[in-house]
Amino acid sequence: MTRHGVNADADRSTTAPPRASARPAGPEHRPATEPPTVEAHLLEGSRTGVIACDERRVVRSANAAALRLLPGLAVGEVLPAGPAGLPSSADGETVELEVGGRSLAARRQDLPHGWSGWHVEDVTEPRSRTDNLLAERARSRFLAEASNRLKLSLHPGRTARAAAQLAARLADAAIVVLPVAAGTVQWFRCGTDEAGSGRLPARELPEPVAAALDGRTVPPAPLLPAELGGEPWAPQAPTAGALVTALPGNGKPAGALVLLRHGDRPDDAGPDAALVHEFAQHAGIALAAAALYAQQARTAGVLKRSLMEPRLPEVEGVTLGAAYRPAEEGLLIGGDFYDVHPCRPDDPNGTMLLLGDVCGKGVDAAVSTGQLRQSVRALRRVEPDPVRLLELLDATMLEAVPEDADPRFATLVLGTVRPLPGGGLRLVLAGGGHPAPMVVRRDGVEVVEIGGTLVGGMRRARFRSRTVDLAPGEACVLYTDGVTEARGGFDGAQLFGEERLAETLRGCHVLPAPGIAERVVQHADRWLASGNHDDIAVLVVQAPLPVGPAAGRRHLHAVTAAEPTTTGAEEEPA
Repeated sequence: MTRHGVNADADRSTTAPPRASARPAGPEHRPATEPPTVEAHLLEGSRTGVIACDERRVVRSANAAALRLLPGLAVGEVLPAGPAGLPSSADGETVELEVGGRSLAARRQDLPHGWSGWHVEDVTEPRSRTDNLLAERARSRFLAEASNRLKLSLHPGRTARAAAQLAARLADAAIVVLPVAAGTVQWFRCGTDEAGSGRLPARELPEPVAAALDGRTVPPAPLLPAELGGEPWAPQAPTAGALVTALPGNGKPAGALVLLRHGDRPDDAGPDAALVHEFAQHAGIALAAAALYAQQARTAGVLKRSLMEPRLPEVEGVTLGAAYRPAEEGLLIGGDFYDVHPCRPDDPNGTMLLLGDVCGKGVDAAVSTGQLRQSVRALRRVEPDPVRLLELLDATMLEAVPEDADPRFATLVLGTVRPLPGGGLRLVLAGGGHPAPMVVRRDGVEVVEIGGTLVGGMRRARFRSRTVDLAPGEACVLYTDGVTEARGGFDGAQLFGEERLAETLRGCHVLPAPGIAERVVQHADRWLASGNHDDIAVLVVQAPLPVGPAAGRRHLHAVTAAEPTTTGAEEEPA
């Protein structure tokens, strides 16, 4: 359909003067002396303009609506054609016109004797309603798309870049500025043929942008071209102006949105204020959620690094190996733990090691694990004896439990290791209700029963110790019950058990300590029938193989320990 303008003025009358012609009058033409018919009254009262033209396009009849809708129309004159009037068209074809700021729709109809008729309607209001409906649907589609895209990521940078890409559809270019951090701001720009990001000192921000980031300006505020020089405001195309609005966040702005308008754009071609406001709400919520998640992730990362199993130190004359698998893979932390505290060169007590299992799983157990490890680290400075240290630790844990809370008990193997003068290692191990360690010898696997009660579970707990000597190449394996209680097999209910563990360790004296630890965890993993399992921790202490003639030196497999002291501790030979 085509649109044409009509602005001409002319003398108007509803009936043309009679013509000297033998041709009968058209259907809309009546003699002046003839009284108006009912049809004539209906035409005059109709809101639709009706026009009748003869074969020469001379207007022979036009009702009041036609004369009102087309000010340049006059009866008795030729119907204007082209841009100034009704264009030529086929029968039944509808054309559109813009006349005096109104939208008209005109439909042509063929009449007998070569005459033609036009039906003209004012469609301004229906078209405005339709345009508003289509615009609202477009806004709703845009906001729905924006909501879906903005929630795809919880990374602040990716969310800001997505917001800039979406906002660029509201103007010539868009810039999202994140809040000030360490004296700088990060910005993301997107335009029709360009995109970029970078950092800017906060002191170089235009005042309206700084005010939006500070929360001093929430409604959209204009930016003058003089304030928009250089990156990121005007890197290429000249900027005629801009609009800045705050992106509302959680109590404070989550950023600022700057919509740029280039110099070749008309002055009145600004963005839809209502749409900008709605989009700013969506973008602000998404950026605030991403910033909160990033802050929580950083906090969790710091706490997780403090709770994760430490890197094993290098201890002269001792080979160490460890493996760890938490019950919740995504956390990387749990209730099982190990730790090694190297001694000073002049310390005769040796290096302290511990491996244990705090009741529970996940973050709560990991927090208790961190507290227990720090307690051991502090207590070892005042009490080097493993049994006495366990007693102090037991009392400390019981005192830390509130009266209305249940005890947070743990099972532990705690001991010391020091090299022997003739090669090999001597371990003094104290147990607190933990599974018995296993010693990998050249001729088999030996179980070291220690026993003892739970740590932090009851008062007047009793602990015992055992002394174990390792020849070069032999290793002592400490593990948690996540290994032996792993369920699997044909029915998925059989325990891995100590016998299978001992069989797994048989012949492992040829492996280094890290290899032994990984072998235990891998066999337990393969035994598991499902993804649900307890935390698993393994710590291996191995006597290094000697170099030179000392390789053939014999050694003792066990050394009988002294009688229990008056502290109530018990010690048995291995």
